Amino acid sequence: MTDPRQTRTEYERSVRSLLDKAARMKALGAEPEKIARTVHAERRLLASRFKDLTPEPLRSALYKRTLEIYGDPAGPTIERLRVKGKSWEDIIKSAGRPGLLP
Repeated sequence: MTDPRQTRTEYERSVRSLLDKAARMKALGAEPEKIARTVHAERRLLASRFKDLTPEPLRSALYKRTLEIYGDPAGPTIERLRVKGKSWEDIIKSAGRPGLLP
C-alpha cells in the first residue's frame, strides 16, 4: 500500500516542477497561452494520476471534493478559469501550485 504522505510529497514536487517547465517554454519564446494550456493539461493529468495512487477512503474524498468545487473530478477546466477572469499568467502560476488537502 502506498503511503499517502509520500504520495502527497511526490505530487507537490511534480506540480511545482511545472513552473520550471513554464519558464523553459517562455525562454524558448512560447506564447503565454501555449504555456498555460500545456502546464494546465499536465497538472490535470498529475492530479488524476496521484489521486489514483491514493488509498481509499482518501481517494474517494479527494475526487468528491474536487468534483464539488470545480464540477470536474480532475479539477477546473481551462475554460472555467478563463470565464472566471484568470489570465494566462494566472493559469500558469496556479498550475504549479499544489492545492490543499481536504
